[in-house]
Amino acid sequence: MSYLDEILEIWKLAFKNISANKTSSFANLWFKDLNIHSYDGKTIVFSTDSDFKYGIIKNNHLELLKNALSEYLPCEVDIILLGEQKQEIKQTQEVVPENKEEKQAHDVSFDEGFDQIHNPEYTFENFIVGNSNKFAHAACTAVAQKPAMDYNPLFIYGPSGLGKTHLICAIVNEIKKKKPDTQVIYITGEDFTNQLVESIAKKDTIRFHNRFRSCDILLIDDIQFIAGRVSTQEEFFHTFNALHQEQKQIILTSDRPPKDIATLEERLRTRFEWGLIADIQPPDLELRLAIFKKKVEQAKINISDDVLLFLAENLRSNIRQIEGAIKKLSAKSLIMNQTIDMELAKSCLNELLGGSEPVSTTVDKIFSAVYDKYGVSKEEIKGKNRVKRIAWARQLTIYLIREITELSFPDIGDIVEKDHSTVMYSYEQVGKKITSNPMIELEIGELQKDILG
Repeated sequence: MSYLDEILEIWKLAFKNISANKTSSFANLWFKDLNIHSYDGKTIVFSTDSDFKYGIIKNNHLELLKNALSEYLPCEVDIILLGEQKQEIKQTQEVVPENKEEKQAHDVSFDEGFDQIHNPEYTFENFIVGNSNKFAHAACTAVAQKPAMDYNPLFIYGPSGLGKTHLICAIVNEIKKKKPDTQVIYITGEDFTNQLVESIAKKDTIRFHNRFRSCDILLIDDIQFIAGRVSTQEEFFHTFNALHQEQKQIILTSDRPPKDIATLEERLRTRFEWGLIADIQPPDLELRLAIFKKKVEQAKINISDDVLLFLAENLRSNIRQIEGAIKKLSAKSLIMNQTIDMELAKSCLNELLGGSEPVSTTVDKIFSAVYDKYGVSKEEIKGKNRVKRIAWARQLTIYLIREITELSFPDIGDIVEKDHSTVMYSYEQVGKKITSNPMIELEIGELQKDILG
């Protein structure tokens, strides 16, 4: 496979990435018509037939283009963009990330805005369930079975990249199986605000009201963005009431629960709590490993169990980070014609973490520092001996792992071979001693400096 063939395939993946992280309309507007002329492993030459697009992309979106491609390339590349007047190379091959006819059909197959996030593979069956998302999965399944009944609204909250979009798409996909003509509107809290402002400026608020109050399912992503905006909250209050009274399903997502959304009107906060509130937390080690195995299986690549465990131990932020690691490993393996071994995984991990050392390395440093200070080995910390010296070293190790790596209590429990409640208790005990004894605070501070170097 030539460099040009490789970059054409990688560009298709990068284009889909931009569509997912921005919107399909944004990606189509600025990047769909770009052509690739050459790639030598270090520099990619793009061109556009529009000088207007050339100026906008070069001044505003070149870094986005570069970052999207870097997700799938083994090293950083330079990008040269040619405009209509600057185009000197005859186009060798047109890159069309998506078939135009298929895209048009896709756009008309779904309801307003839903094509931005819709993925037919987002189903309940292929959503991997663990302790951190079990309740949210059950809540969404219940809503899909009986929309606008017991759990209306459904409010899902949690950090970005943990599966909220997958679940809300799964709800709609399931409902549409039974009732294909169900009308769905998907919009972000920010876009809802922008469209309301535009309708007020055009003196066309009636159309705005009718559009949002005539759907069967209203999905609003990042609802926290309407907080503090008086007119938007007023409009959404009436939209919410109209839909709820007509027994239409309302599904909201946020990065925090209603009670923690500052400047949110109390009447909206109360309504958000009428139905069911479900949270999604970062996946624990067991769930991350399961997700890695599933993603590897879907990507049809071979990665040994020890490499998968290494990646799962160190990539703990969100599912997108896991997906990014699989894509980067796959691309590196393809371009470098190399087996995905521990060396390649460590190299990839270093890039994903921005040069930070793996969590497992930091944990090993913590065990070593505690041994050097108190003479208590890793095996004794993992053991059941409750001698005061060993018990204190164990509690301190747990505290340091939590403070330095920010690993979850279940993950720390896996490392020290203790249950979740023991880990929490140990962490709290050390915290109390630090508060009451300045010497202990100083002692732990010195340990942290030694570990972090």
